[in-house]
Amino acid sequence: MDAIGLGWVIMEPKDGLPLILQKAGGLQGTFSYMAFAPAHRIGVFVAINQFNLGAAKKMAEVANELIDTLSPR
Repeated sequence: MDAIGLGWVIMEPKDGLPLILQKAGGLQGTFSYMAFAPAHRIGVFVAINQFNLGAAKKMAEVANELIDTLSPR
């Protein structure tokens, strides 16, 4: 095998947030969210064991806020 392409979502810098690459998923009662700001060497991984769309959306928001808090100004 030579390569694998992954479908990461890229969020351009906005409102103080740095460029963020993120990936979310859910299967069999769990949701997970991974995001990182490569320029700031910050990464966050979160998982919940409840299949709840509202909680999954909030989980992503909190993870991105954590990246914002940890990134230098």
